[in-house]
Amino acid sequence: MRGNGMRNKNVRKWIVIFMIIIMAGSSVLFGLSAVF
Repeated sequence: MRGNGMRNKNVRKWIVIFMIIIMAGSSVLFGLSAVF
């Protein structure tokens, strides 16, 4: 039970990190397209 909760929290953390990376990457792409 305890390990399952930890794994769930870890997965949620990775999802948040993944979302931040996607948002940062898309903003960088938009900036590059605006520059070029």
